[in-house]
Amino acid sequence: MHQLNDWLESLTLDRKVSSGTRFVVAAIKADPGAASYLSAQKLADQASVNVATVVRAAQFLGFSGWPSMKSELRHRYLATMTSEGLLAEHSTSTTSLTQAAMAADLRNLNVIARSIDEDQVKRVAGILANARRTAVVATGSYAAPGIQLSHMGQMMGYDIELLTSSGTSLVNRIKLLGEGDCLLTCNLWRSSKFVHSVAEIAKSRGAHIVVLADRRSSLSDLAEEAFLVPSEGVSFVPSIVGAISVVQAILAELATINPQQTTASLREVEALWAALDLVEPV
Repeated sequence: MHQLNDWLESLTLDRKVSSGTRFVVAAIKADPGAASYLSAQKLADQASVNVATVVRAAQFLGFSGWPSMKSELRHRYLATMTSEGLLAEHSTSTTSLTQAAMAADLRNLNVIARSIDEDQVKRVAGILANARRTAVVATGSYAAPGIQLSHMGQMMGYDIELLTSSGTSLVNRIKLLGEGDCLLTCNLWRSSKFVHSVAEIAKSRGAHIVVLADRRSSLSDLAEEAFLVPSEGVSFVPSIVGAISVVQAILAELATINPQQTTASLREVEALWAALDLVEPV
C-alpha cells in the first residue's frame, strides 16, 4: 500500500494540514481498501471526527467532496492488484453473479449520469470534427470503446482510426498526427506504460490529447480533456460500461456538428452495403 500512502502524502503539497484532515488521512491509510467503501459518516466515525471534517478534508486534498475522493481512492486501490487479487477482492456469496454484474454496471452508469460534463462532451466532439485525423489508442478489452468510436465516426465521414498495434507499427501511425489532430486513449485499471509516451509524442506534434480513465494520472494531467469514469465490476473483469457510455455521448454530439455531412455519409454507407450485399434485407 506504499503507492497509496505516497499518493495521499502528495495531495497535501507541503501545505499546513489541520488536525481533522490528519485524522481523516490516517484513517484512510490504516486500510485504504476498506476506506474506499465507507460513507462519509462511517469514515468520520473511524477518524473520530464529524462528517463536515471529512468533506473539508476531501476538498483540501483537491476533490469536490468525499464521493469523488472515494472513487479515486477505490480505483487506485484496485490498480495495485493483479487479476488474481481482483478475483479474490470480489469473491462473493451472492446467489446471482449475473445480477451482481448488472448492478455494478448500473451503479457506474448512475455515477456517469450524475457527473458527466455536457460541455466537455461537446468540446471533445468538436475536437474530433475539426481534426484532420484522430488516432484511438487502447489495448485489450479497453479497445471496445475505441472500436465503437472509430467505426461510428468513420460512418459519419470522419477519419478516426483505432490503433491496436504497438512498437514500430504504432510509431508509424502516430508520426502522421500533426497540428490540430487528435489522440484519444482509453486507459482503465492498470494502464499500459507505452501509452503515456505515445501521448507525449503526439502532443509535441500539436495533437489534442483526450483521455478516458478511471483515476487521475500523469496521462490525465497531460490531456487537454480527460473523462474520469468508474470501472469497477465484479470478478476480475473491470467494467467498460462507463467508458462506452461517454463514447456514445460523444458520437451523439458529433453527429449534430455537421448534419449535412453526417446524412450524406450515412446515405453513402447504406448504398455501399446494398451494392456489396452486406446486410440481410428487411
